[in-house]
Order: sequence, then structure tokens, then C-alpha cells
Amino acid sequence: MRYSLPLIALSLLASVQPVQAQQHSPAMQHRPGMRHEPAPPPTQGGQAAFAAIAEVVAILEADSSTDWSKVDLEALRRHLMDMDALTLRSRVRQTAVPGGLQINITGDSGVAGSIRRMVAAHAPVLTALDGWSASVTEIPGGMRLTVVASDTADARRIARIRGLGFIGLMTQGAHHAEHHVMIARGAAPHVH
Repeated sequence: MRYSLPLIALSLLASVQPVQAQQHSPAMQHRPGMRHEPAPPPTQGGQAAFAAIAEVVAILEADSSTDWSKVDLEALRRHLMDMDALTLRSRVRQTAVPGGLQINITGDSGVAGSIRRMVAAHAPVLTALDGWSASVTEIPGGMRLTVVASDTADARRIARIRGLGFIGLMTQGAHHAEHHVMIARGAAPHVH
């Protein structure tokens, strides 16, 4: 038996039950003067980099001392592109070494520059943390990051380094939000 598409669509529509109106219990009855609270407005910009830039713009606008002649939101956008490439498009190979972890972070030619900028800039942040030492070496397609505990007998600290792994180590230092405002103000510590 052969059916036409419109006939199938009509039969499907006929089988759909009508939507019932919401039933209110006696405790939910509307009373004169009763108002529904509006839903809170969205708080996210729809895309992480866009939302981060919007947040920084709000900070700059709220600060009467902002020198708009030095503001460089394009530098912040490029930095966020580097963060995206490093986080989502790099390849990571981690190897336990005495006292910590050695990580090769590589990517194609478009990602390699992001890796080099981000990892090289973050190594001193890791070294500044209490009890860690970080070093970087340029390798084909990216960087090698080695992070070890200052006390190579501190099993807990070594386990933390290894447990955090590459991307966890890149989050350490809790400086990223402040760093983004600095970049936007034109005081970009990274070369792009």
C-alpha cells in the first residue's frame, strides 16, 4: 500500500492529543491584585568568550578612571581565542616524572602559537605557587611543560600536580579574571 506524505502527516496530527489547560488547585487560585513575578533576565552572553568580554566591558564602564584611549578589547578577544585553542584544540601527552609531571602540549600550526603563548606565560604563575616549580621548553608543534614539587618527597603535593594534569594546572593561580581586565586596559602582558 502506498501513502502520500500529506496523508501521513494528517494522520499523525489527528493522533496528537490536545494540550490541556493547566489545572489550579484551590490554593493556586488567582485573586484580585495578585501578580506573577517576572522571570529573572538571562545572565549569560550566549557564548563564553562573548560573555567574558561583556563582563570586562561592564567593569571598565563602571570605573570612572578607565582610560578609554588605552582600552584594547581586540587584544582580549585574541587572548580568549588562544585560551580556546589551548583548551579545546591542543593534543596533550602527560608523563609522570620524579616529583611531578611532564606534559607535551602540541597542535597544528594554527594552534601551536596559542600553546606557546599561553603555556610560556603560565609557567611563572605555577612557579610562584607555594611548593611548585615549573619549566617550559619549546618542542615541535608546541611546548613541553614540566611541573614538580619543590619537595620531591611530598607525596600529597606530587599527587595533586598529577591529578590536576595539564588543564587543571593551567587554571591554577586564580588570576584569569583580573588578567583579562588588565589586557582590556591595554596592559597586556602576553604578546599576540
